[in-house]
Amino acid sequence: MKVNLKNIIIIFLVALLGSGLGTFGVMSLYNKEHKGISESSVVVNEVAYTNIEKSDYTKAIEKAYNTVVEIKCQVRTTASSGFFFFDQTPSTSISSGSGVFFSSDGYIVTNEHVINGLVDESTIEVKAFNGQTYPAKVIGYDTKTDLAVLKIEAENMPYASFVDSSQLMLGQDAIAIGNPLGLGISVSNGIVSALEKEIAINNVYMTVIQTNAAVNAGNSGGGLFDINGNLIGIVNAKKSSSFTETSVEGMGYAIPANTVTRIIEEIMTNGYVKDRATLGIEVATNSAYYTSEGVLVTKVAEGGGAEKAGMQANDIITAIDGVKVSSYADLVKELESKSVGDVSKVSVLRDGQEMEFDITLQDATRS
Repeated sequence: MKVNLKNIIIIFLVALLGSGLGTFGVMSLYNKEHKGISESSVVVNEVAYTNIEKSDYTKAIEKAYNTVVEIKCQVRTTASSGFFFFDQTPSTSISSGSGVFFSSDGYIVTNEHVINGLVDESTIEVKAFNGQTYPAKVIGYDTKTDLAVLKIEAENMPYASFVDSSQLMLGQDAIAIGNPLGLGISVSNGIVSALEKEIAINNVYMTVIQTNAAVNAGNSGGGLFDINGNLIGIVNAKKSSSFTETSVEGMGYAIPANTVTRIIEEIMTNGYVKDRATLGIEVATNSAYYTSEGVLVTKVAEGGGAEKAGMQANDIITAIDGVKVSSYADLVKELESKSVGDVSKVSVLRDGQEMEFDITLQDATRS
């Protein structure tokens, strides 16, 4: 068959033109049906937001959140410069913690250990919910319950409502609000894990609430709230695993609201907790580093019962009224059973010699 070259070329061109027009039509149709996709690689599915009801947690946090503040201050510390605890160099550091407003005119409750060793009152900074930072002054503190009261000059501050902590139930919801790691106010939740839990913190025995709500350094002084946004306790500690290989989480502690209320009232009235018997001395809480027995006296208060009886710094207390004293915790426990005005027989070692002193216990103006 004879093939006409001219006809073949014409057929090829027609086919090519038809293919191009077909492709253009398909792309035009695709772009028409998918208008805007070529302009953005993100496809947004518009779904109606259905979670418009506030949960109980949301309502509680809304009520409690603004009552909690951030606290920062400069404190004295002792840093070991050698292998022995005797070789210590005084220094300063920044203490970060939390606090809770308990009145509209700027009174705040926090932990005593947040301000313990305070360099100067002028170093205290309180950051409130409105983002403003205020200077604060110390109204009073109590080391035995680890509570302190601060005051800022402000009005119309949101403040916490306290519950009767004796009515708490095991397993009820708990919300911790504080300033963990000094990174700003945040919230965690859990339950009340234990009631009237007895623990020793810095050799001081106290009865606390236990919770599995996450708490960390910086939460100290912050609030533990119930599902209604009311304060059930002031967070003051967590179980640490610093010296073990066991990971410990979910064991936080808070001072019960009833204790907080009682101590606040004492501090607001007197600046300290009245009718708490004291020997009129300061001791090394870590006495075991300095002596193999008893508690080391580091300072004798001027005019106190111990000074009047003849005690001196560097005396080592070994017993009170015949009860052996081996640690600071033992000393605290014995004194808690005494009353102001009682006369106690205190046994001490001085330069290896045993001595006894009859000491009249006085009211601790600061404890």
